[in-house]
Amino acid sequence: MAACADHSDRALRVVQLILRTPALRARFLERQDQWRDDLAAELAQRLGLDPDTDLYPQLAAGMALTAFDAVLQRWSGSDGAEDPAELTDRAFATIAPALDSVE
Repeated sequence: MAACADHSDRALRVVQLILRTPALRARFLERQDQWRDDLAAELAQRLGLDPDTDLYPQLAAGMALTAFDAVLQRWSGSDGAEDPAELTDRAFATIAPALDSVE
């Protein structure tokens, strides 16, 4: 999100293009799947969990990326009027209790 804040007009146009173009949106979702797997593996390693048997890393990664997607949707939908950093903080504050209870 720092990149969005540093170049907000350009980043907003790119995000809007991705979200409004089916082929780009599909590719973005494919990338998110890759990020989810990478993030889950990193979380499992850091927490000493088995990524093949423990659900927490996959759930936490999925929730984080869903929050990220919600922020992008909201920011894009507001045409940049909402602050992406504030949206990110709010999104993660919302999911934090669920992440804490899963652990």
